[in-house]
Amino acid sequence: LYYLHKAGWIHCDFSVGNVIWVVGDNGGIGKLGDFEYTKEINSDTSHDVRTGTMHFMAIEVEHQQYLFQTLAPPPTYGDTNVPSPPPFRMNFLHDIESVWWAYAWIFSYHTDTITANSNNSFNVDAQLRQHQLAFPGAIDQPTRLKFFIGITELYHTCKSILSDRCFKVCDNLAHFAYTLQASYRKAEAEHPSIVLDDSLREDMHAKAAEYLDYAQKKAGDIKLCRLLNLRKQKRPREEGETSPPPDNAGKRIHQG
Repeated sequence: LYYLHKAGWIHCDFSVGNVIWVVGDNGGIGKLGDFEYTKEINSDTSHDVRTGTMHFMAIEVEHQQYLFQTLAPPPTYGDTNVPSPPPFRMNFLHDIESVWWAYAWIFSYHTDTITANSNNSFNVDAQLRQHQLAFPGAIDQPTRLKFFIGITELYHTCKSILSDRCFKVCDNLAHFAYTLQASYRKAEAEHPSIVLDDSLREDMHAKAAEYLDYAQKKAGDIKLCRLLNLRKQKRPREEGETSPPPDNAGKRIHQG
């Protein structure tokens, strides 16, 4: 994704269904696929249509407007030269936010097999309820926006519903969201001008990679199972045995 952005393109549909891990002699490598909606960052499209997979769609893309600009004073009485809001266009920050949603989806929809197989109490229903609030399967749902922007609440929600093992892997999820929002505010500080320079791209990618590298190191040999499996079978399936994501995790949107 970084190289795609550096080449001047954005993906517009990052999701768990569009990335694969290819195992090889040297361990493996990640691959990004499905470039149906990919477009140039500097495209002269007057207004982007809403594209992507709903669970992983950036909040601004979902709402088709810039949401993080500094509060500007209202026009003075009688002022007829008020500039119109700029047309909404997707940018590389929206792709990176989709990575964040995939990260959040993995840990809200699964738990680790050690916790699942233990005799310790684990509230599957509470975690599933929170998952449904964060990933409601429909666009323009307020619970999804709230999940992303409420940084302190996000941290405590993850800590309360996730198993200890899972939370130790993704305890930086709230900080990742905070960093994304700070980047949005920087890009939209001169609204209606949107500033997406190379330094912002490099900085956000470096920080996103740092968050994900941290998670990978913390994960160790952790194995995940779907929460729904805990309701259907006595022994939860391990990571290599999991069923595909639910149908609405791959439901794509393409509309004006």
